[in-house]
Amino acid sequence: MERRTTVPEAALRDLSAVPATPLGRAARDAGTVPVLPVLPALRPVLPGGGLRPGSVVGLGGPGAASLGLALVAGVSRHGGEDGAGGWCGVVGVPDFGVAAAAGMGAAPERLLLVDDPGDRWPDVVAALAEAVGLVLLRPPERPGSAAVRRLSALARKHGCVLALAGPFAGDWPGTRLRLRLDDVAWDGLGDGHGRLNGRRAQVTAEGRDAPGAGRRARLWLPAADGTVRPDETARPPLELVPGAVSAGAPVHPRPPGALPPARAAEVIA
Repeated sequence: MERRTTVPEAALRDLSAVPATPLGRAARDAGTVPVLPVLPALRPVLPGGGLRPGSVVGLGGPGAASLGLALVAGVSRHGGEDGAGGWCGVVGVPDFGVAAAAGMGAAPERLLLVDDPGDRWPDVVAALAEAVGLVLLRPPERPGSAAVRRLSALARKHGCVLALAGPFAGDWPGTRLRLRLDDVAWDGLGDGHGRLNGRRAQVTAEGRDAPGAGRRARLWLPAADGTVRPDETARPPLELVPGAVSAGAPVHPRPPGALPPARAAEVIA
């Protein structure tokens, strides 16, 4: 397989020529960029409607690669000093779908792809963290404590978000936000025929930056046209509301001591 990017010494030095991200400490202290922007469909899931600059975000669940694509698309399209687009780095993800990311809204000309960083992956991420708003990283190994401390500190210093994917994404201490895909279903297939044209999924945000039970949203990820948008067919769960019917309580309240319908069915069976 052809590798799109290798990282010799000269390439690491060349990263200094990339325009510095405006999401550094000065911008955060001035309050000009409270969050790193994401695609509109993801904003209801994230506290503050975006990613906290300098944070570490873990990605998980079936199809988590699409979450990485969506985060890159949001930053490259809506990030930057004037909201006209920001820079992103993608490290250790040789199967990163540039065309799919572009379909979600990414600007390919603002993506820095390092398919195989080798043993020097911490140095590559360190160099990128000084220049881009987001680094999507698939660590090739369980990260050591020295690499975690170094890269987490650089991310905080420069306001760069580290988005972690792959089997070692959960082994990064200090991850304050985790995004997970659940209940994934493709649309378009019939009984042995058809063509996949869209995927519905539930996106859940959990962790210290999403306290409580977390936040959830049903999305097309992607929709038939390649974009990311809310799943309008999703319906909120029904809830029993105590009080008068006029205040929204059930018309037929459950008698005292009666079992819930599901439990009653188990007893009858």
